[in-house]
Amino acid sequence: MKRNTVLILILIAAILTAGCGMFSGGNGQGDPQPGDTIVPPEPEGETVEITLYFANNEYVQTGDENLEKMLTEKREVPLTNKPLAQAAVEELIEGPRDKNMGVVIPSRIKLIDVEVVDDIAYVNFASSGMNGGSMEEFFLIGSVIMTLTELDNIDAVQFLVDGKKTDSLMGHIYTMDPMGSDGF
Repeated sequence: MKRNTVLILILIAAILTAGCGMFSGGNGQGDPQPGDTIVPPEPEGETVEITLYFANNEYVQTGDENLEKMLTEKREVPLTNKPLAQAAVEELIEGPRDKNMGVVIPSRIKLIDVEVVDDIAYVNFASSGMNGGSMEEFFLIGSVIMTLTELDNIDAVQFLVDGKKTDSLMGHIYTMDPMGSDGF
């Protein structure tokens, strides 16, 4: 009887030892195996400062033409595999940190992607949620253009909706051609 108890305890210990690592998401061994996905760590500390343009809330509320329509906010953005232009538009979507500035890209509007070709940023939005008044369209277009043309490799912005050029994003401003920062 004692012998059976000892054998059972040894067997239980062996099973528990063999099972270590089964529930930790690994293979029970410390080394990666063929087929394992290896995610390289992102480099730490590599950032770039960008200038973002947001709506001046005082201008929006008063309509006072003596005020600046847009205000700037400096922000540190981490350098990743994503294009800097796309990261900049995503920061615009995140919104301002200063209470004197207003959102320029409403949460209902979804960014598909941003590509830069020959100094033109192609900013592609989804069509769903792409509606609004003339002021909303002005701030969306103006903030994207002003923000992106601050980057070294961008002279103009071409807006796309679902990957295609469109006459207007919301029906008020012509967007068939690339647009520069003049006029904003």
